[in-house]
Amino acid sequence: MNISTSHQISRYYDYFRDKEIVFTKANLKSLKIDPRQIYIKCNGGQWPCIINSSSLQMAKIIIGTASGAFQEITKKKDNSLSLRYCFLDQNNAPIHFFVNCNIGEVARYQNTDELALVTLLFTQRPPDDLISRIGEFVEACENFKIRREERIDINSKSIQKLGIDKEESVILVEQVPRRCVLKDLSFGGAKVMLVGIPKFLLEKSIVLKIEFSDTNESLGIPGKIASAEFLEGRKDISLCHIVYDVEQVPMSYKIHINNFITTVQKSILNAASQNRVSQADSVINANVALKRAANQMQQSNSVQEAARAQVEKVAKAHGLAVQNSAQTANGTGTQAGANANAAGVQNKVAQVANATNGSASQTSTPNASAQTAATASGTTQQASAQVATGNQTQAAVKSPVNVNPGVQQTPVQK
Repeated sequence: MNISTSHQISRYYDYFRDKEIVFTKANLKSLKIDPRQIYIKCNGGQWPCIINSSSLQMAKIIIGTASGAFQEITKKKDNSLSLRYCFLDQNNAPIHFFVNCNIGEVARYQNTDELALVTLLFTQRPPDDLISRIGEFVEACENFKIRREERIDINSKSIQKLGIDKEESVILVEQVPRRCVLKDLSFGGAKVMLVGIPKFLLEKSIVLKIEFSDTNESLGIPGKIASAEFLEGRKDISLCHIVYDVEQVPMSYKIHINNFITTVQKSILNAASQNRVSQADSVINANVALKRAANQMQQSNSVQEAARAQVEKVAKAHGLAVQNSAQTANGTGTQAGANANAAGVQNKVAQVANATNGSASQTSTPNASAQTAATASGTTQQASAQVATGNQTQAAVKSPVNVNPGVQQTPVQK
């Protein structure tokens, strides 16, 4: 028997709690129950009994009507009692435990007054040892019906999981033993390779011998050869397809095949689950990477927006500075033009004054005329310098005008 996990035990209890097993001699042997160690305990006393059947919720026992156990049960039906199970492990060491029960129905067994069939109802979930044994047995029977044709290829890995030492075995063909090689096994049949001609093997009754090292059992499975053909490339070796007699397949064989199928199926489911988890992790990692990239892009956009705003701010400040500089330059040129105009007006006033003085008195001396010309020339040079200071209005200022064009120097009469 395989060691069952807590998950498997819970699954057995959920699915097979109401499945009842009748304890025939073959079933007792397959389940490794020691029927001599089954007892009921009630009101301080303990009596042996025969267990007829059991599920994970109830059990039926057979007791004699003249026994003290029957007297205690019928005296007060609301009495609680305990049923002791006894299993054997791989080393044939006893494993026994008690299950608390209430008394259910009490009836005669096979219409006799000497024996009574008592139904005991479990008051709580039974121990895991009982769930494991009953659940494994029921699952093997269920799979034997619905998964009969599932084939197990015989190789170095499968024979180890099946508990078979080697591929070589023995087959009895019409009671004649022959050596054979196992190619595959299933609940309902097998494929073997042996020496012989197919037409002489077809429809022959056989008994296939299989030895299981894990339980030290040598099983003989009866059946017949349903089909046979030559092995490819050989004319002396036949490949035979065997169909078992369903009613005579040993329960131990069913359990070994069932354990292998459920173990392989569990491995496949675990691999698929791990694959789904890996895919989910990949999707999660991809989503995280996308979110990280989106955050980085958002941060980059924010940086670009900040840089753009900074550039716009700098450009705006630069524009204001250029505008202020232009206004300052315009103001300087205007002021230079005004000064030049003022100088021109002063020159004209001087010209008029000089002309008036020359016309009225005719008394101007060369020194006075020279002084007047020098003054006008200095004023003109000052205006030109101011115009040169304003770069934008330099072209607007005209060349100096000849001062006092109408004044003629009159010689002094002696």
